[in-house]
Amino acid sequence: MNLHGEKTLDFLLNRRSVTAKTMTDRSPSPQQLEAMLTAAVRVPDHGKIAPWNLVVIQGDARAEFGEQVLRPAFARVNPDAQPSTVDIEAAKFTRAGVVVAVLSTPKDVAKIPVWEMHLSAGAVCATLLYAAQSAGFAAQWLTEWMAFDDAVLSALGGQPGRDQIAGFIYIGGQREEPTERPRPALEDVVTRWGEG
Repeated sequence: MNLHGEKTLDFLLNRRSVTAKTMTDRSPSPQQLEAMLTAAVRVPDHGKIAPWNLVVIQGDARAEFGEQVLRPAFARVNPDAQPSTVDIEAAKFTRAGVVVAVLSTPKDVAKIPVWEMHLSAGAVCATLLYAAQSAGFAAQWLTEWMAFDDAVLSALGGQPGRDQIAGFIYIGGQREEPTERPRPALEDVVTRWGEG
């Protein structure tokens, strides 16, 4: 394995997400973000149809989206929520410097299963996460209730009933090194066909 490959594998073996609630609002430069987004869309994509859209939410737009979209959406489905809880939900996107919503937007292509299109959107999420982390940023892939709310989906340009939010990638700074979490033992999740 060459040095480049060894560094990549070492990164993948040691990378760790930082929880959004512990991030700082450090934001990548326009050039850094463009590089991350460019890497994110270089994923397996059967038919080269790009069955996903990415919506960048940064700067003042983070709080504006919270007030205009998250606050009323959360209050609608949680009418008995305490005002302080609604405030927390409305401010979710201000936890990081930038939040990228990844929408799975299946295309009407009969020969390509919709499932593969959704998987491609998941690959965009994972690749963007890794791109941000490899550039020295804290990052986390989250869904939370917002990913399953039609009003939020619509506000992001998605079409309810067709599109889905694959995830929100939070990108920011980190206050401290994240701790390792338990990982599955290979013998619990890997089998070899034809053996045993």
